[in-house]
Amino acid sequence: MSFGDIFKGIKNWRLLPPADKEFYGLFDELAATLVESSGKLIELFNARPGLRDEIEIQISTCGLRCDQIAASIEDLLRVAQQPPFERSELSQFRDDMIRAMKYINHASNRYVVYEFPSSDKEMRELAPLIYEACVEISKAIKSLSRDRNIEPYRLAVNQLEAKADDIYHEGLRRRFREIREDRADLENRIRELNKAATNQDIVDLVADNVEYTRHTAVFFILRQVYAELERAIDACTDIMATLKRMVTSNV
Repeated sequence: MSFGDIFKGIKNWRLLPPADKEFYGLFDELAATLVESSGKLIELFNARPGLRDEIEIQISTCGLRCDQIAASIEDLLRVAQQPPFERSELSQFRDDMIRAMKYINHASNRYVVYEFPSSDKEMRELAPLIYEACVEISKAIKSLSRDRNIEPYRLAVNQLEAKADDIYHEGLRRRFREIREDRADLENRIRELNKAATNQDIVDLVADNVEYTRHTAVFFILRQVYAELERAIDACTDIMATLKRMVTSNV
């Protein structure tokens, strides 16, 4: 190995003072907890009903752990004479991480509370994207103590967010389309009902109307879960935007 190669390797290392090491350690813990909770979300949407309560508790526990780590970051900010990044940006980063965790927690809570028979396609597609985004965030945070090259991770999260947007909106369109088709079919059958209709015809129509009402109600409840998942992936892009500002102002 030439002297130039050795020098290039040394140049990529950052010599961290003790206070910086404490910050980066807490950042890593926060990111690891976010990755864990998003992984549990995938489990939740694939779990049978009897297992969901326990998984939801595990996600909630991750949320409590995030709060504790965030409090430790706040304590460290109060005593640190020269933190590795601007104090305001560090506070914003901490808040963004907590917000992403909150939305994951909300999505899992609503899914369990409303006792859906099963998750739908969009939930099972969105959860892995949130997990991948959290993994990219974790990689970006690890790079802060080395070369601070977070751009590849930021672009990856943005691409995941764009894909999640497509799934989210397509899911809403699919559900709206199903409801419109059900209603149109129901209205046609009501118009076609005549004096010769039997009691059974009327009973069948009432039963279908009840089913349509249930289907509509389920959609509006499902939309709450969709919205929290969408907010979670949006929060991931906010985290990366904050990280970019942190790095840009501390080159």
